[in-house]
Amino acid sequence: MCKYKSLSMLSEAETKQPISKSVSTKLAQQEYNRINELVAEGLFLNSADFVREAIREKLTYGEEIVLRDIPYIQMKEEIINYVKKNPEVDAVDIADDLLLDAFEVNEILVELIKEGILGEA
Repeated sequence: MCKYKSLSMLSEAETKQPISKSVSTKLAQQEYNRINELVAEGLFLNSADFVREAIREKLTYGEEIVLRDIPYIQMKEEIINYVKKNPEVDAVDIADDLLLDAFEVNEILVELIKEGILGEA
């Protein structure tokens, strides 16, 4: 059984955001250029977004991910709500967080942009 706490009952340590850490590395020129090409193609917001996604992918390697099988209209509504709460996200983040297929999420995003419901960042 899950237990819940009122926000007023949480200690200061429990309400603080996790601390982010930076990691620096050197890349071969070819790797650096390819990352920038992927960013230019719109697959990632920037090179840091690419690196975060690559790290997440490596950290979850071998873990089974079960995607949700929900109706198209529900998927579309969830994506709209997600983007409203999280502006300037990409299809991969949406798919990961909502446990949806990234290709379907991308198709819906394109459709929502064409419909004028969402705009490109």
